[in-house]
Amino acid sequence: MMFVSRTPAPLLVVILIHIYTVTAKLPQPHNVKVHGVNTRYILKWDWEWDQQQANKSIRFTVQYLPSYIYEMKGKRVWRMVCGKIPGTQCDFSEKVNYFGMFNLRLRAKSGRETSPWVNIEFCAEKDADLGPPSKVGVISKNGMLEVNIADPMASENKSMRELQKIKFLIVYWKNTSGAKNVSLIEEKNVAILTDLEPWTVYCVQVQSLSDYYEKKSLFSPVLCAQTTDDGQTPLWLIFLIFFLTLALSFGGTLLCSFIVFQTYRVIKYTFFPFYQLPANIQECLNEFTPRAQYLVLLSKDKEMELCCEKVDIVSEVTHEHSLVSERALEMDPVNHCRQNSGDSGVYSSANSSAGEE
Repeated sequence: MMFVSRTPAPLLVVILIHIYTVTAKLPQPHNVKVHGVNTRYILKWDWEWDQQQANKSIRFTVQYLPSYIYEMKGKRVWRMVCGKIPGTQCDFSEKVNYFGMFNLRLRAKSGRETSPWVNIEFCAEKDADLGPPSKVGVISKNGMLEVNIADPMASENKSMRELQKIKFLIVYWKNTSGAKNVSLIEEKNVAILTDLEPWTVYCVQVQSLSDYYEKKSLFSPVLCAQTTDDGQTPLWLIFLIFFLTLALSFGGTLLCSFIVFQTYRVIKYTFFPFYQLPANIQECLNEFTPRAQYLVLLSKDKEMELCCEKVDIVSEVTHEHSLVSERALEMDPVNHCRQNSGDSGVYSSANSSAGEE
């Protein structure tokens, strides 16, 4: 007799669902890497979409756990970083410490279908790249080039010098074909490039360095600048400038002295002349001055009579001359009044002489 066992229908359904769940898994994300620069860390991965997954909604989940907890036995509680995101990258910069060691895991999910977890280990101090200088400037000074370098910047606008020791590799060369590169390492943010040819264009690049994990950043963009003279003034030019300054100073002194002397002469000859006007002209000028006329107008006739007296001027002449003069006055009184006293004396003498003859 043949025995046939029958399995209950509900149990069979559960078994089929479990078999489907186990066998129907999504493929793992591949090429999982952390791209970290300074203090910014981004987990990136690739996902191949086949024809069966084209109509499915795929979501990705990223979790992290400190490594010391990961290595401990017992139940581990993973912390969420990115949950059910459609993209293929996750920024976890704010979740981890720069000096800590962390484990990250990633999987894909679509409905009840999930992929196996992909685990990676990450330490920012060791695995994150060092960024180039945030800014580089080149200034030409006295035949030299001054290179100003700004530190690589971490998050919250902090310098990477607060996290590790940084140096700078400076590479410069003459901007001509076949020129050789010259390099130097500088720990400070300012470097002076010397022994350069005057009036020549040089180009500069800077790279950040960290010796602890031998990190090297990318180079900064190329900057070019032209040098000036070497900053040393030739001896002949110093003497030339000295003599020119001396000559200009002496010439300026002479010119100022000449102008002052000529101005003095003009003022002196105009207001204080050497020659004197005749006495009669000075008397006339004094009489016709505004002040004299003003005093005359103010004075009254009576006051003038009180101040003045009549004075008769009699010249010493001979008796005969007096008689002739009196006769002349009697004969022609009109003509006598028209002539002045000086003329009358002359003519009188002449007439007297003629009479005597």
